[in-house]
Amino acid sequence: MLLPENMRRGFQVTAFDEREAIGGLWVPQDKTPPPPATPATPLYPNLRTNGPHPVMTIPDFPVQPNTPLLAPRASVLRYWQSVMDSTPLAPGTQVFLQHSVTRARWVGSESSGEWHLTARDLVYNTTRDFAFDHLLVAPGVNRIPRIPYLAGQDEWFKAGKTLMHCMWYRDTHIFDNKTVLVVGSGPSGLDLVRHSKRSAKKVFWSRSGNLDGPKFDPFPGVQDVPRLANLTNGVVTLLNGTTLPEVDLVMLATGYNLHVPFLTAGGFLDEVDKSHSVDRLTTNSRYIHPLYEHTLSLDPRYPLGSLYFISIMTYNPTGLTNYAQALFAAYTIADPSFLDSREELLEALSKREARIREIGRDPAVLGHRTNPGYGAFGGHLDAGPMQDLMVHSLRDRGLGGYPGIPTAGFNFTPTWHLYSYKHTIDIVEGWHARLEVEGDSWEADFVAGQKTEADYLDSMRRFTEWWLANKKNYTVPDTN
Repeated sequence: MLLPENMRRGFQVTAFDEREAIGGLWVPQDKTPPPPATPATPLYPNLRTNGPHPVMTIPDFPVQPNTPLLAPRASVLRYWQSVMDSTPLAPGTQVFLQHSVTRARWVGSESSGEWHLTARDLVYNTTRDFAFDHLLVAPGVNRIPRIPYLAGQDEWFKAGKTLMHCMWYRDTHIFDNKTVLVVGSGPSGLDLVRHSKRSAKKVFWSRSGNLDGPKFDPFPGVQDVPRLANLTNGVVTLLNGTTLPEVDLVMLATGYNLHVPFLTAGGFLDEVDKSHSVDRLTTNSRYIHPLYEHTLSLDPRYPLGSLYFISIMTYNPTGLTNYAQALFAAYTIADPSFLDSREELLEALSKREARIREIGRDPAVLGHRTNPGYGAFGGHLDAGPMQDLMVHSLRDRGLGGYPGIPTAGFNFTPTWHLYSYKHTIDIVEGWHARLEVEGDSWEADFVAGQKTEADYLDSMRRFTEWWLANKKNYTVPDTN
């Protein structure tokens, strides 16, 4: 999407990416460095999306024909590279691959100045300084693994047992003839349970109530257990005091920390225990504050509209949300008068956080994710999905019909998105169940001939209706 020429006149856009190709975390790295070095991506060879791909794509740009609803990683990479290949870049745009931004700091005042960035060329190990008027940060949410310290882990390692965060997981053979404890109740935890079950002696799944994420059913042949407490004496001990001495492999699907090291190095993102300041941008590893709609920094040390964040939400329709954030950033950079005052935006943030507390949750713990009462689909301050709130605010300022902005009477979020998001877990559980029982040939037949967004939406509905009607009578065999 390009802004109208009169709005982007004078724009010079520069992008930095650490990876060697377009695709970010979807560019594979099948050989990982040993800890404490961190892999560039958590992708493993047989990974699939944890939701149907129509929920993850950008508007009017469906995936390639005949792509399974739970797309393999190679299909996702091809998708984003095809988006890049078919989208004309504005004149003056520069893309620096294999460059890591190591420091970013604002040089100036609350009314004027510029961002000074230092970037390292990862091929030649040289550095270069840049200056920009505006900074858009898209760090992703699966880059810095959250690894809890467990009492007794030194004894665990001395006993020759394995403790691994899923960031380093690549090969299913690691589970062969092992007794496995998977820790984590989200999509990664479910995937590890599914993969380990095929060759492990036994699999335990340690998961909490998972108030904020998807609620997956028990997995056939896998024993649900309480949360992991410690590894004292080299033995798994659960919160209820139960021990599992037979476990010799613990896989952590415990999520990722939300840090932006180059902003912290420059003094413009403080790492704190609690994120409540409105005078400085902070992160407690889960929640960056203060941000308007998870996107616009409200730090008063630089002009409003100087710093934006893209793609820091979780459990959201990534393509649609990120597209909305990019629209909001592009139009408000082109014309800052489209922004309300900092005080008004802080008030909107305060109302959103109050709404979250009303449903018994703490925004600083919940982080940047959807939840009943607010978020990407759940309704936001009774004003609809979060991305609609952002995009419709631009329409209300006279931009209806401009690129990416719907006209009056139409929502940015299509109705079918709400349906598909509601049934994401049904599709995930059902699709994997049918693959397990009926194999790749069933999948190939099901998606054959699907080309358009309408085709994929129809297949989503058909599959969901079939699964809901047959789920109770559909049995996945125990592989052990």
